Amino acid sequence: MRLELRGSNSQPSLKGAAPIALWRRRGETLPMRRFDELTDSEKTERYARLAEKALAAYGLAGDLVYVAQGTSVVFRLRAGGASFALRLCAPGRDHAPLRRELLWLAALGRDTSLSIPEPVLSLTGDLFRSVSMEGVPSTRACMVLRWIDGERREAELTTDEVAAMGQLAAALHRHAETFRWPDELALGCADPADRMLAAAEGVRPALASPADQALLCNAAAFVSEATAEHGASPEAIGVIHGDLRLRKMRTGRDPVGILGFDACRIGAYLDDLSLLWSALDGREATPALREALLDGYQSVRGFPAGGASSLRAYVALRGMEDAARTLHALGRERTPNRGSLDRVTGDLRRVLVGALR
Repeated sequence: MRLELRGSNSQPSLKGAAPIALWRRRGETLPMRRFDELTDSEKTERYARLAEKALAAYGLAGDLVYVAQGTSVVFRLRAGGASFALRLCAPGRDHAPLRRELLWLAALGRDTSLSIPEPVLSLTGDLFRSVSMEGVPSTRACMVLRWIDGERREAELTTDEVAAMGQLAAALHRHAETFRWPDELALGCADPADRMLAAAEGVRPALASPADQALLCNAAAFVSEATAEHGASPEAIGVIHGDLRLRKMRTGRDPVGILGFDACRIGAYLDDLSLLWSALDGREATPALREALLDGYQSVRGFPAGGASSLRAYVALRGMEDAARTLHALGRERTPNRGSLDRVTGDLRRVLVGALR
């Protein structure tokens, strides 16, 4: 195995890796320090050795390139002319969401030609494996996925690219209409009215003026009515990506690729689409891009009757939830930044006014 360290989030160098390599060559035991006392590069070296151990269960070996660390540690593996993403999950990660994610990805890989991170089965036919190693805390779920090439680009998008994103979203939703998880993994759908009430309580304290409060009440009533009219039929609700944002898209190739299925759940298809719709806001070409998004979607899957109204409602609901989370985080600060509070509430007002037009 050859280890490279890359990625804007990593910042590690190979300092500290040479002594590890020397101990490994001599067959000596690596002195174990507490994991939280290690440098970033030393932690990455241990993660790489854990990844190498996990790869043995897949019959894979090659060059590992460190990519990023967030909720998971991600490496890129180049082996036999192919590329894979190896994901080491955080300790204690619930296995049920992992199974839901990987089962849907496996079905998408089997049933469609979409550019998605299709899971690679282990030598024993498992979707993921649990691995542990001395020097790395806890047991971690590990999975290997097909690497998705392409460029992450959120600015200067063309209408053709956005139309392709709409087609991709529609293809996911069309597949989801007939996809079902096993009964032991089945999920219910969160009630939009309950989500709206929770979000409204989260943003209400920051919208102090009577005009703000009236706007919030009108928007909440609109969200409740429009999402209820949208219904709960198989054409409206099913498995969704759950985090269908521009940063998860990969452009510059055909077809457009998509990552980040770890938030998949049962929900409204228009709720999923609302994230892409919102991401196109604030641009000179916003109207043309949004038209391209809907045209692309409808070229693959029909748009429900009254869909435009319901889409605006889900945009407002997502905006309220995002604002509530941000305001909650700002509220935990000892001296919340007034400018940040004003920006959040200003953005929320624009979202709610836009939804009510």
